[in-house]
Amino acid sequence: MDILVDYYNLSQRQRHRARQDRHRRVVDVVVDQIVSVIVPEHISSGEDRIDMRLYGGWYEDETPTHDAQEIDDALRANYPAVIARELGLGIVLDVQLAYSLRCNPAHHLLHTLRSKAAPRGLEFLAPSAHGCKLPDACPLRPGYDFFVRGRCPEQSCRVKGPLVTRRHEQKLVDTMLASDVFFNVHEQARRLAVVSSDDDLWPPISMALQFGVDVVHVQTEKGRTTKPAYLQANGAQYVQLSL
Repeated sequence: MDILVDYYNLSQRQRHRARQDRHRRVVDVVVDQIVSVIVPEHISSGEDRIDMRLYGGWYEDETPTHDAQEIDDALRANYPAVIARELGLGIVLDVQLAYSLRCNPAHHLLHTLRSKAAPRGLEFLAPSAHGCKLPDACPLRPGYDFFVRGRCPEQSCRVKGPLVTRRHEQKLVDTMLASDVFFNVHEQARRLAVVSSDDDLWPPISMALQFGVDVVHVQTEKGRTTKPAYLQANGAQYVQLSL
């Protein structure tokens, strides 16, 4: 069975809790959370191996990110491992970062984490227009001036918005995970698991169901469920769980 994990779709609460555990590395906590909701109730009979892949923006330009290096070190030290031994299942669990597509494992997809300027289309509304009682001394006023004008309010300063407002954006990650769902269908898998609450991944999940693959869908957000309209006319068994 393959378990495909949208790693950065895990809630901030889950990742923060994992990082606070000083006795174990973050990846161990995340993997245990996922395995605990899937094994053993949702493993096909006779299954003796689970391959878990963690998808994320693991390359900034052509260099592995700090997260990728730290997590990869932990995975190499701890997996493959035998799990559920106490239940007599003896399942081998392997966990790897998804650097590449399943159909072409030797070719790493680079530039999956990109630094860009702040997104366009945002508005910074004047605090005075929304009830600020200190229009001339409002501590938000310099931020407003900087955002609207795109440069520092101090005339002698040459700093402009694009120099100091940046954001990181993952690229290719969702389509990598979707492509690996297609690979499972191509390989005639009986069952797979997808760990994500991102609606963008529903089309490949639905396609897998139509081709007779049983799907265990693990929601990463508390209280989140798949929209009922998505669940109509699916061909195989769909099981929805929550971390």
